[in-house]
Parts: sequence; structure tokens; C-alpha cells
Amino acid sequence: MSLYTAADGLLGTHVTWGEVEEEMQKALGTTATFGDDKTVTNISDMKGFMSRIALVEPKWVGAADEEKLPEKFIVKISSQLPFIEMTKLMDFSAEDFWDDAKLKGMGEVTRLLHNREVATYKILMREKHPLIPFTKNFQTEIQQILNLMKNFFLIQIYALKPFDDENTLKAYIISEYFPNTYHIGMHESIPAEDLLPIVHGAAAFSAIGMKLSEEETKYARGMHFLDMVFEQFMDEKSNVKMEEMMRKAFPEEYSEKVEKMLKINKDYYLNKNMLPNFKNTCEFFGYQPVLTHSDLWSSNFLCGKEGEKVTLKAIIDYQTVSITTPAQDVGRLFASCLSTKDRREKVDYLLEEYYKTFVKELDGMDVPYTLQNLKDSYQVFFPLMSCMVLPGIAPMLEHAPHLSEEDKEAMKEVAMAKMVGLLEDVISTHESSIQKFPKYFEF
Repeated sequence: MSLYTAADGLLGTHVTWGEVEEEMQKALGTTATFGDDKTVTNISDMKGFMSRIALVEPKWVGAADEEKLPEKFIVKISSQLPFIEMTKLMDFSAEDFWDDAKLKGMGEVTRLLHNREVATYKILMREKHPLIPFTKNFQTEIQQILNLMKNFFLIQIYALKPFDDENTLKAYIISEYFPNTYHIGMHESIPAEDLLPIVHGAAAFSAIGMKLSEEETKYARGMHFLDMVFEQFMDEKSNVKMEEMMRKAFPEEYSEKVEKMLKINKDYYLNKNMLPNFKNTCEFFGYQPVLTHSDLWSSNFLCGKEGEKVTLKAIIDYQTVSITTPAQDVGRLFASCLSTKDRREKVDYLLEEYYKTFVKELDGMDVPYTLQNLKDSYQVFFPLMSCMVLPGIAPMLEHAPHLSEEDKEAMKEVAMAKMVGLLEDVISTHESSIQKFPKYFEF
């Protein structure tokens, strides 16, 4: 039995209806049961690759008149199945990409990352940070996911189940369902002004880490996020496949730039010999590493949309929390979420907003890095983060079976504009970095 084999539980995982029902009864202080008409829907498509996201409608039976039980809730189940599906979408054949050693290693990483997320929520539940409120629900303290900005909605967490030595197959987070959320595809962008709440929230989260002891953040100091990325997703076979995808995705008129970008990536950003340099970015620029989310992209936000305005409700998915450079967060965020125009015109403004919020939330504590440190680190990290974004956008050009041909063409146009901007900015940013920080790129 493993996390990469389908089972007979919810959405093909090992987690059963009975276990979810028992967790909800405990959390809500009820004896009501799920009805025979209960349903589960897979809503995890393109919303992350380390878990199944189940929307459960329990159809409660036997609830007391005064009980107000949720009509819907979310069960996030750690699993390797979504990533295997994603690699198929990217046209990685199973025999080329997966072998027993890789599958086993990926399972260990999946367990590690799930437990990091559980540990992060427990810290946030305990902290009395003014931007993270707590409430009581029935007889049990309801665990609240962070409400990092005052205008964020609260999300109730009903249950947190980590992996342990005895439990290697069933780990999950059961939470409140947010209706009317808008999923922002990897090919789309978020206007810079609409992105500000996430910038502020990420900075506030990082500041929380400064107030914790080394022992309290020990869980985030194990496997470095980049170790996991390079080991699991950037081996030689994966990189060759990625190069094929990039050549295929771009029109012929961009072939020269594509080849230039691929050479830069191969020589530096996908080169394992550069990994120590990336991991030691803080040391190179002379500042202290901090707590980071490390995977800030659109699928890890809960969003609403009114007209063209994107309303960001919450940051979620703390599986990759790490002690590292803040460039991990801002680099990932700006590469994945900003339009080319906003990224080129407003990066300094957004970095300054991040820094101001971070300093403010420290409330008089020593600041571990300067604004210039942040800007320099972002510059050397941006191409690396773009390497993680571009291969995810390319499959979107083909993966949209529910759209009309007209809508597909419109999506492809938006996606291509974003990809071309990243392509050009990787080249220009790298060339500038080589000139400014030549020793950083020595290995």
C-alpha cells in the first residue's frame, strides 16, 4: 500500500467516509451522521499536485434542532496521485519519469510536507498575532487558518491529521468550504494592486517566524525546499522533457530566445552545482534567513472576483514552509502571478510594500535584512522561480476540454503573452545579475 496507488477511499485515496464522519462529529460536538445521499466531488484539478481536494456534502441525518452543521466542507488529502496525473498531462511517460526509488522518495516528501503544514497551523493557532484571530466553536476550540489581512475571510479547520510512524497512508486537513471562489489559472495574471493583500500577508507571516524560537521552527529547517525541488522535479530526464515542451510551446519567431533561455537554465538555474549558491543566498548577501511560505502562487490563494477585480481572501497550503530567503516568496509570487507589464513597472513598489509590512510587524525587533538585500535576492532568484512556472503554463495551452474553441484561443493568447514576458525577463534579469553579482554564479 502506498500514496501513489489508488485505494477505495474518498477520491481514490486511503481516507474513508467513516473516518471523515468521525472527525466531523468530534469537531462539531454532534451525534448526527452523514446520510446515504452524501456526495464527494474532486475539485483539485490544477490546484496543486500534492493532494486530492474533496468537496463533501454530508446530507446530515439526526441533527438536533439547534445544531447548525455545515452543508459542505473540504477534505484535503495528501496523495501522490495528482502529481502522477500532472506528469501525464505534461506528457511524461511513466516509464521515463517514475521508478520505484523515485516513487518512494516522493512519498517521503509528501509526508514531510503535509506534516509541515499541520505544524504551521498549530503555531498560528497558538500565536496571538493581531492579524490572526481565534474563536471557539461548540465545545471544541476551532482551529483557524491564518487571516493574514484584516479584510481576509476566516476559514475554520475542523481536523488536522498528520502522518506518523504508525500512520503512513492517511493524512488530511478538514476545513470550511468557501463558496463563490474564483480559480486563477496559471496562464492568468493578478493586477499588482489586487496582489497587495498577498504581499502584505506573506510579509506578516514571515515576521511571525522572527518571534519564534529555533526549536519552534525546527520543523521548517529539515529538507530545504530547493533540495526537494531539485531532487524530485529537476533531474536530467525532467529537464530534457521540459526543454522539449518549451521548444514546442513557443512560436518559431521566439526560437532564438527560447534556446538562449534554455542554455541559461541548463548552465545555472537547473544545474545542481548551483544549488548550494541558491540555498546560501542569505549568507552571500549577509543577512539572516526567515520563515517563508515558499509556494506562493495562485492555486494557494482563495479568491473572489467582482468584474475584473480579484479579491484575495486567504493564503492557504503551508506544505513548503521553510527558513530561507524572502526571495523564495516574492520570486515565486511575482513570476507566477504578475503580468509582464506590472512585473516590469511595479516590482520595486511591491518589494517596498513587502518590506514595510515586514518591518512594521516586527514591532521594534531587529530587522534581519535590508530592503536592498531583498531586491538583490529577488533578482538572482527570479529566473529560478520562472523555471518552475513556465513548464506549468505550457500544458494549459492544450488542457481545457470544457472550453469552446473560441475560448481556448483566447486562453492561449493570454498564456502566450505571459510566457513570452517570462522568457524575455529571465534572459534580461540573468544577464543583469551576472554583471552585478558575478561571484554568486561561480561554482
